[in-house]
Amino acid sequence: MVTIKVNERTKAGQALIAAAKVMARKYAGIDIMEDDQILLEKMKLNHQSDFLSEQEQSAFLKELEKMAE
Repeated sequence: MVTIKVNERTKAGQALIAAAKVMARKYAGIDIMEDDQILLEKMKLNHQSDFLSEQEQSAFLKELEKMAE
């Protein structure tokens, strides 16, 4: 699943939304969810950082040291 945040007030945003709506009608597998606050909240809850926590970093470094031995 891919989420794209579009500013629908701009010409580019309006064009992208219009194109997506046409594609959604024509092709299976494309769904448009506009202003779905519940979905947004679920996505925020499930978002994970791209960075390791200090615990994860420490464990990773220890694992690398073991592999280097």
